[in-house]
Amino acid sequence: MTPLRNPILESVEVRTKKHHLPTKTLILALLATCAIAACDPNTSDRDLVYLDSYSVLKTINQPAGTFQSAKTSAFIDPRRREEYAKKHIAGAISLPFEDMTLEAQGLLESYDILVVYDTDYDDVLAKAASKRLLELGYKTVYTLEGGLKAWEKAGNEVQTGVPANAPELPNKPVI
Repeated sequence: MTPLRNPILESVEVRTKKHHLPTKTLILALLATCAIAACDPNTSDRDLVYLDSYSVLKTINQPAGTFQSAKTSAFIDPRRREEYAKKHIAGAISLPFEDMTLEAQGLLESYDILVVYDTDYDDVLAKAASKRLLELGYKTVYTLEGGLKAWEKAGNEVQTGVPANAPELPNKPVI
């Protein structure tokens, strides 16, 4: 005696199996695309160099050698402009993270040493901005350990407002 077959259940099983394969493939393709687009696989947290406030000042004020030209340095503030205007390291360049890829070339081409900072200890934005600058080809990029809070706590100068000579950047993120 053959078991009774239920065509409705068989139909559901077949449709379910057919839909699982494309769905799984789509999900894997989407995850791979996101991973590739997220950041350059050659840049990781291990590539970042952290310096405390004292070490930053020592590095940027180091005199050039006999056969070397003097190094020029810049502090890079990747926060939104509103946050920059509230308080920033004296002389820092406001380069919001979302504008960095398109605007860094024109703003930073004359600097040899870049020091990126954010507001606080272990801020993700400073790390992301440092990685982005490395991906854009800048070789000497440091991340300020402790951010603006550590800088200020060490007794270093901060400013408010936007400098008169600040470059004009678009008000909207550029995609």
